[in-house]
Amino acid sequence: MSELSKKKIIGITGSIGAGKSKVAAYLRQTYPVLDCDKVNAQLLKKGNEGYKALRFLGWVPTLENQEIDKKGMAQAMFQSPEKKAAVEAILHPLIQKAMEQWVQKQSTSLIFIEVPLLFESHMEAFFDSIWCVVTSKEVALSRLETYRNFTEAEAKARMRAQMDPEQKKKRSNIVLVNDTTPQALYKQIQRALKKEGEMFE
Repeated sequence: MSELSKKKIIGITGSIGAGKSKVAAYLRQTYPVLDCDKVNAQLLKKGNEGYKALRFLGWVPTLENQEIDKKGMAQAMFQSPEKKAAVEAILHPLIQKAMEQWVQKQSTSLIFIEVPLLFESHMEAFFDSIWCVVTSKEVALSRLETYRNFTEAEAKARMRAQMDPEQKKKRSNIVLVNDTTPQALYKQIQRALKKEGEMFE
């Protein structure tokens, strides 16, 4: 059990295009769910803590309104491991701080946090249980092209750049396979909730 509280904190992670957000949306009907992508977006807004620290790096691009050019920054990070590491060294601690503050405000015994780069950012110790959402490479590729407007080359490059889904699966407590229908995914979530409930004292 997390030392932060008596709550059971469950992390949702997985491979790109697997459907983490679909799992989070289903859970959000009953449980509190924090989306770390939204936390990250808030940190990047002009004047906020993340924004100020990133501007201090000197190379992070901005738009005409002086907001951070998130697409441009992502491209720079993708092309340079050094720039990627510099940004993550700033944002990951701030995201974890926001997670801790959010957890303290929750009143339910079971809470969820969606963290796409949970393993990459070494946040495993924060969670009592980790759920990993996976799908086949073909399905992930199709989703990235259809719903996120990636070209095939862009989608494949993003997939290659991420941690091997098999490694994520091995390091997770529960694996949800999202490669057929939403109903099949929801049944897996229900079974996972039952398991977590039985494990939770």
